[in-house]
Amino acid sequence: MANLERPVHNRRYPKKLKLRAVRDYRNHRLPTKEILLKYDIRGLSQLRNWVILYNNGKEPVRKRVRKMGRKVSYDEKIEIVKWVLKHNHDYKQAAQKFDITYSRAYAWTQKYEQANDWTALKDRHGKTRGRQPADREEQLLKEIRDLKAKLREREVQIAFSKKLIEISNRGVKRPNNIKRFKK
Repeated sequence: MANLERPVHNRRYPKKLKLRAVRDYRNHRLPTKEILLKYDIRGLSQLRNWVILYNNGKEPVRKRVRKMGRKVSYDEKIEIVKWVLKHNHDYKQAAQKFDITYSRAYAWTQKYEQANDWTALKDRHGKTRGRQPADREEQLLKEIRDLKAKLREREVQIAFSKKLIEISNRGVKRPNNIKRFKK
């Protein structure tokens, strides 16, 4: 039963252990199952992946995944977009030159080209909440959205309270002349 339970975390193997296991596998010193037991390797596919890496001239080490891209200032975004436009939309080259991802170079260029304005590249995360509507029409549209949201919330509250009453009335025995609460 203990073998059927999944571990909470992925196993990490030291580099030396990986190399010893791969060498034993390649030199046929031990059968595969014995190698797995000797080095306490969870599965054959793990060992085979290490062997493939080793055969391709790479050491069997864990890949480092980049968590987040670096911060890029507004002026730097402008410089990158100008470079991309000057070099015939070569996003790949821009990504390598400026140490950013291809998708970021592409997205910034597209934003600029659609708006044809450099302010489109400004980071607006979290900035739209406090903005007041510019004209009367925008103000009315905002008010309509707010009222619809309040109405929807009220409908949900009413539906919830009806369901709660219905659930609480299920176990109550009533005389025949009193009707049950209907939806």
